[in-house]
Amino acid sequence: MQAVLAGNIEAFDKLMSRYEGMIEAQSRKAFLNSDEAEDFQQEVFLKAYESLSLFRGEAQFSTWLYQIARFQLIRHWKRKKVDMTTWDKELEETTADLSAIEISVSLEKEEDHKLLKKLIAKLPLMYRKPILLHYFENKPLKEISNSLNIKLGTIKSNISRGKDLIRKWWIDETK
Repeated sequence: MQAVLAGNIEAFDKLMSRYEGMIEAQSRKAFLNSDEAEDFQQEVFLKAYESLSLFRGEAQFSTWLYQIARFQLIRHWKRKKVDMTTWDKELEETTADLSAIEISVSLEKEEDHKLLKKLIAKLPLMYRKPILLHYFENKPLKEISNSLNIKLGTIKSNISRGKDLIRKWWIDETK
């Protein structure tokens, strides 16, 4: 740690190598798109590098890094807040000005959006409700746990299982 703080980039590379699997697993759970997952991983390690001087050693480094990843995910989803009701309207307004290539890309995104909505609707309620509350209404997990009167661990598990189902169905639908 001290070597990294002293400016030794190779020491930070070793830290990244040691923990990249943990961050990669977290990003794969959060993103269907591998490019987004890779971008997220880079954001996490960049944020960790920038914040390394704040690491007090009160917790393990992996715990500290995991928290950075968690907060980066929250920030990412808040920036990309999806408003399911206005998305189609915005798409209609913007497609009039797009070139043929942009229209094609826009249509693919619209199809992806419709597929995601369809797959979420297909989820059992015990998975669907926490996913919608957390990712589309930006509710913290603890708040979801309290409002649904379900243990926090169960909420986390249901979200993870729901995302796994969506990922599996997505792959099946896009083959």
